Amino acid sequence: MTQQNETEQQPAGPEQQPAGPEQPTAAQASQPAAPGPVYPSPYLDGGETVPQAYLAPPQPGQPSFGAPRAQVGRPFAGSQQQYGQRGARRPTPGARPAGRRDPALATPWHRLAASTLDWLIIILVSVIGFWSPLSRIWRELEAITTRYPDLTSPTAQAAINSVSRNPANQRTLVYWLLAMFGIALVYYWVQHAAWGATVGKRALGVRVVRAADRSGIGVRQAGIRAVAYLAGPAILMLLVTPINIVGGALWAADAGLSLLDSQAQSLHDKLAGTVVVRQRWLDQRSRGSQPW
Repeated sequence: MTQQNETEQQPAGPEQQPAGPEQPTAAQASQPAAPGPVYPSPYLDGGETVPQAYLAPPQPGQPSFGAPRAQVGRPFAGSQQQYGQRGARRPTPGARPAGRRDPALATPWHRLAASTLDWLIIILVSVIGFWSPLSRIWRELEAITTRYPDLTSPTAQAAINSVSRNPANQRTLVYWLLAMFGIALVYYWVQHAAWGATVGKRALGVRVVRAADRSGIGVRQAGIRAVAYLAGPAILMLLVTPINIVGGALWAADAGLSLLDSQAQSLHDKLAGTVVVRQRWLDQRSRGSQPW
């Protein structure tokens, strides 16, 4: 009995020990570890390689080294919420929203003020040139207003018709209007071709340029623009009814189109291929800075 107990208390032999983690032998421990896989370096010449141990660990959400090219540039998670569905075109930096007018363009009110100042100069020059015959007609009308306080009376209207139907007075008025539009044609044509701006436009700080590249206009464009601009008022004032109604409609359409057009172009601008811009914008562009 005693011998049996001693036999049971003896430790188990190597073949009877429980299985555990296999311990490396001395020969295995002395051998160096096998190097990991290597990858070609895009920054070294001659096909040199960089071990994997030197590669930066992959970042969350970023493709790892050696990932297929199709995965690079995958849109981020918030792109669909910000720009709509995948594949939608993103807005170009610096692009103007649809329907917004270019701030470099002159406003219609600047153009109206410049045109008013120009016409005052043109009318003043033409009146000075025809001062003697125009002053004679003016004295005749002034005498009628002095003699007849009520200009609506039949006698006053008869006196006014007599002055207006006088052939000499009619010739004077026609010649004066022709001279005025001739002065206006030279005034606009020469100044736009030479400097891109009239006296009125300079005072308001605007200038006429090509619509395509915003460069200076030439003699041909300045001439087309001047003729198209003066056609409406000339037909209205020089021709008889009902032809002069066409001139009035043309003049109104030419002036009103700039209020509706996205480039603030009038009819004469479209025919000549021009736009009116602010001089400040041209000065800033010539210095190489971004004006807007």
